[in-house]
Amino acid sequence: MPIFRLKTVFPLLALISIGVFFYCMDRYDRSAFLRFKHPIEHANLGSSQSQIDLSPGAKDASNTCEVDPKLAAPLPFSEWLPRKNYTRTYMRPRMVKPDAEFHTLEEIDKPVLPPFVAMERGMVVSPENREESFVCPHIIDVDVASDDDVEETSKLLFGLATTVDRLDRLLPSLLYTYGNTKAGLIVLVPESDDDLERQETYFRNRGLDLTLKASPLDFTARYFGMVEAFSEHIRMYRPHTTWLGFSDDDTFFLSLPTIAKELKLFDEKKKHYIGSLSEASWQVDTFGHIAFGGAGVFVSKPLLDVLMNHYDECQSWGEQPGDQKLGQCIQRFGDTPLTLWPSLYQMDMTDPVDGVYESGRKIESMHHWNSWYTKDVVKMTTVAAAAGRKSVLRRWVFDQEETVNNATGETTRHFWVLTNGYSLVKYTYGQNTPDDAVNFDAVEKTWPEDPLGYESRLGPLRPAEEEGVIKDRWLMHDAYVVGENVHQFYVREEDEGHSVIEIVWLGPKGVVVPVSLTINCVVLTSSNKRLSLCSYGYTLVP
Repeated sequence: MPIFRLKTVFPLLALISIGVFFYCMDRYDRSAFLRFKHPIEHANLGSSQSQIDLSPGAKDASNTCEVDPKLAAPLPFSEWLPRKNYTRTYMRPRMVKPDAEFHTLEEIDKPVLPPFVAMERGMVVSPENREESFVCPHIIDVDVASDDDVEETSKLLFGLATTVDRLDRLLPSLLYTYGNTKAGLIVLVPESDDDLERQETYFRNRGLDLTLKASPLDFTARYFGMVEAFSEHIRMYRPHTTWLGFSDDDTFFLSLPTIAKELKLFDEKKKHYIGSLSEASWQVDTFGHIAFGGAGVFVSKPLLDVLMNHYDECQSWGEQPGDQKLGQCIQRFGDTPLTLWPSLYQMDMTDPVDGVYESGRKIESMHHWNSWYTKDVVKMTTVAAAAGRKSVLRRWVFDQEETVNNATGETTRHFWVLTNGYSLVKYTYGQNTPDDAVNFDAVEKTWPEDPLGYESRLGPLRPAEEEGVIKDRWLMHDAYVVGENVHQFYVREEDEGHSVIEIVWLGPKGVVVPVSLTINCVVLTSSNKRLSLCSYGYTLVP
């Protein structure tokens, strides 16, 4: 009898064929995966005339990086998806004394921005990048003034006239301004059936220490109604209060401790009325020479006592805006002139307002950021978590270089200006453009309203467009706190694609990992092509 019956041969052959098929598929998949992981090792131009030239172009560069260039960027999924040109740098603040002063445009004398790298979807490095794109990023040390002592804020009491719904919508900005300070906050809201105690608890549990008070007055009268509310609150709860702050719910103070420190320059036992005019002269012509409420108005306790003595009469004057009624009552009964505080900004202008934010001027308050124009002031100030509040909107100039066009022989100059938390602007000067073509001491007029209406407050303005000057602006789009570090993302939409610059601000204990960067390159040549292919890797430095 035969060892194998014919009817058993065919099943065996089928099983062997299936096994061979899956074995070949596995080998093919592994080979394809290796080609994907190491494309340089398997590159082939597909021509018999091609050869690998290792002598002139081959390179094995090894450097020690202070930070890990492969550190994953904390991107939202919407930013993770698109192809982009991307670069990253690191800034390390050196905290100096709180009253340190700086130029409005400080110079950084070492390279800041590495070359842009083309990134595919998912932040995968594109194979089209050149060897010189892979460099170790520097850590840039910059001096930043330390924050002022929060203790002095205990003498401040602020008041708002708004609604609970608006308070909730504006909570992040209110937490930045008033949270983690010792200032008091009273909020007058319209009368309703709502449980004020429960709503008060809601805000306090989120870090905003406030007192909600229901008022029968309409909005404009409620603003001046703070006079009565302040007086009552001081008598019952805060007898140590020396300064009262009238502000709008969208008044944004960059550093309340600094405000408190500067108020110490005034004699708190005397009458004081402090604030700023609108930047728009037509607003001043309409409402008068008063402290505009959106910028913040400060009144000393002795002046508050005078206002309280005439409260009923002043409150009966009509339905004019609350800051105007306050100013008129002070003019009639207070015998106290307005002391101007120029770093408080009413911001009576519409988008784009880049010129004011990028001016390098000291800005201690801002207004209208979610109405007349749109700026996310909370994202803008995120850097304060790593570099302190006084680093916000500081300006630095860097990467100043000169290039020559080999074809034309023309020279161009390039440099960058960072307005921290707001923008990165690359300036390009033509060959015949003078060095002082842009006056960085003047505010750039970027908003649409008539410039003549703003020069009395802001001074002579410079035009947004200068002959012989090209400006490319990256606006800050996102900012995240990761540990003690802050990651800022500045974005620009270009004709050639999406461009992202990440600045990582290292906090007091920000972790950086030293690594060794190794670049290996080969040059593939054919009869009419020369292609440089590089791979790079990083090794931890012990």
